[in-house]
Amino acid sequence: MTLDARGISCPEPLIMLKQALKTEKELTLLLDSKNAFENCQDFAEKQGFAVETEKDGDEYKLHMKAKNE
Repeated sequence: MTLDARGISCPEPLIMLKQALKTEKELTLLLDSKNAFENCQDFAEKQGFAVETEKDGDEYKLHMKAKNE
């Protein structure tokens, strides 16, 4: 699943992520805010997800996968 949170102000990207991680075991989140990127990465890791990150210009990608999957 891919969530596109580019252009969306905090805290909405984090709220979107929290909702998605309730049911998803693998997820990619697209962001264009460094603050949202850092908050979402921290949250996903605390929820037990392995997180890989990419940065392309002003855009960020978080690839998350449940560690027990």
